[in-house]
Amino acid sequence: MFQNLDQMMQGSLAPYKKMIEVQTEMLERLSQQQIECTQACMQATIQQAMELQKVTDPQELTQLQLEYTKKLEEMVNHASQQNMKSLQQAQQAIQELTLKAMNPSNQ
Repeated sequence: MFQNLDQMMQGSLAPYKKMIEVQTEMLERLSQQQIECTQACMQATIQQAMELQKVTDPQELTQLQLEYTKKLEEMVNHASQQNMKSLQQAQQAIQELTLKAMNPSNQ
């Protein structure tokens, strides 16, 4: 009887465990993406600082700042797209888990 109850509990908790795994994977991917974006932004800032030392006129300074801003914008947009992709994948996985849990006959 105790084993049956334990098996029932394990079976009923399985979807929750899977959902937690999906969320954990999503958070790991988001964290990695944010780390990569931050590192890229830091590298671009260091590069910008090095290039600014070579500036000889205001026009060149303006051009460097414009290029730097565009580069950062591209990096942030790319990171945003990757984040949204990770969130959508997690959402889809959780929806599938929910549907399976609500209709176990389709498993």
